[in-house]
Amino acid sequence: MYTIDASVQVSALNPGDPEAAACREFLAIVRERRLPLYSPTLMLVEVAAAVASALGDARHTLALLVVLRDQPNLTLVSLDEALAARAAVLAATARLRGAGAVYGAVAQVYGTTLVTLDRRQLERLSPLVKTARPAEVLRALSGGPGA
Repeated sequence: MYTIDASVQVSALNPGDPEAAACREFLAIVRERRLPLYSPTLMLVEVAAAVASALGDARHTLALLVVLRDQPNLTLVSLDEALAARAAVLAATARLRGAGAVYGAVAQVYGTTLVTLDRRQLERLSPLVKTARPAEVLRALSGGPGA
């Protein structure tokens, strides 16, 4: 089970990103195997903002969000008061920005691995939440070296 943040989704869409291939392959395996995903609804907002900014095309961005949102293995988690309180504690204790803390809180609540490219999340959340880069999870899922 995984919590995937927006950095992974956005990287997969950007062929110029050095992490794009690993992100695309990781996401393809997750879809193919229908591995359970838990992500905050905030992910949709972050992906929309990044994609719309890059493309300058709201129609294509919104179409992409429908595909993303409608994945059968994805549970979108709303930021309610309890999750916000948990995220606030993570923000304070791990010195994270708000969005990173929200992803961390979702990973804590659902017992998932937070998959991200965000260095702060990887470093600061690792004592509190299992974190990994897409390439690391990809190796584990593929049974490759370091799995």
